[in-house]
Amino acid sequence: MILSYSKTHPKDASLIALAVFNLALLAFRMAVTESLYYGFLIWNLVLAAVPYLVSWYLSENQPLAQRKIPLLLFTALWLLFLPNAPYIITDFLHFKRETGMPEWFDVLLLMSFAWNGIVLGFVSMQAMRQFWHHVFGFFPSWLMVFGCTILSGFGIYLGRYLRYNSWDIVSDPIALVSDIFPLFFDLRSIGFSLGYGLFFLLAFVFFSIHTDQQKSEPCHN
Repeated sequence: MILSYSKTHPKDASLIALAVFNLALLAFRMAVTESLYYGFLIWNLVLAAVPYLVSWYLSENQPLAQRKIPLLLFTALWLLFLPNAPYIITDFLHFKRETGMPEWFDVLLLMSFAWNGIVLGFVSMQAMRQFWHHVFGFFPSWLMVFGCTILSGFGIYLGRYLRYNSWDIVSDPIALVSDIFPLFFDLRSIGFSLGYGLFFLLAFVFFSIHTDQQKSEPCHN
């Protein structure tokens, strides 16, 4: 059965509530410190929401999700932005001990934004996996998930260390390709991509199993 977002309003509401909580934390920090430091988290969260919006659009236009060519095209668009969801984890590299705020507050701020990004990625990935399961079958759907999580790890590396963005594949494809090729033989990029990609995969598997179990459990009055 194709996923219907009309049946997942509580999940959507919880994502919105978490985003509001994040923004409230950041606004409070900016007011206290009179600094825009960590303001980039807002843009990172916006980018993390793009793959979620792509999967939401497919769920609202299910004839597209049930046809192979449109689904493949939307999957390519979704994958282009998917690395932005777990990318926020690496924003912990910006943590500074002396910023005018208690350390615990900044850790909470970064953790909250990172979790919001990861959950957005998980929800969208669960939807895309179900679309693929319906059109291509069980094993291709999980093969897609495996490939996309590993590629997301590589995408995080490109964004963090080479400072590429998702739209650079359109705006500057030649430079992107020329910089990517040497990374296939670079141990740091390989280790980073596999490490973050496998973490993203294993965490999603746990999320997916838990979600499927909840759906299969009978409701008791």
